[in-house]
Amino acid sequence: MTRLERLVTQLLALARAEEAGVSAPLETVDLREVAAAVITRQINQAIEAGIDLTLETDPVETYRVAGHRTLIFEILSNLVDNGIRYNQRGGTVTVSLQTSRGETAIAVIDDGPGIADNQREVAFDRFVRLGAPGSPEGSGLGLAIVRSAVARLNATVGFGAADRGTTIVVRFPGAAAAG
Repeated sequence: MTRLERLVTQLLALARAEEAGVSAPLETVDLREVAAAVITRQINQAIEAGIDLTLETDPVETYRVAGHRTLIFEILSNLVDNGIRYNQRGGTVTVSLQTSRGETAIAVIDDGPGIADNQREVAFDRFVRLGAPGSPEGSGLGLAIVRSAVARLNATVGFGAADRGTTIVVRFPGAAAAG
């Protein structure tokens, strides 16, 4: 995809994520299914970049949340794309699903250069591009799209603890009824 096509696609995604008006009713979304779909879609990008892309889940746990599948897919796609783009050849990107204390979380963990603590507050702003000169091209919209979509889902997004690289965690309150 050319840089202009990617920018237009991301602007449309941002507009959808920030769309005013009444939202459609929340539905039960299986995060494991969405994560597997995102990984399937982005595996070729990861292979071309020399990145190992993995999914970590508990095989007996269910990861259902109240949300919109399309928005969750967009959130995860942007986070995985960033993990691949801003990593180094031979690196890893892991999508990890967890449940605890009445919430379900999805974390995207990479072992790239990371985001400095003093840049984290602005990382989710529109058109903010972090990284050293010569880092991959981008529009600076990916994390803004994530933040807007997460807000529409009554979830939260933030940085997780990381010894190395970047960990971004999206937390969904409660758990959806099995179904």
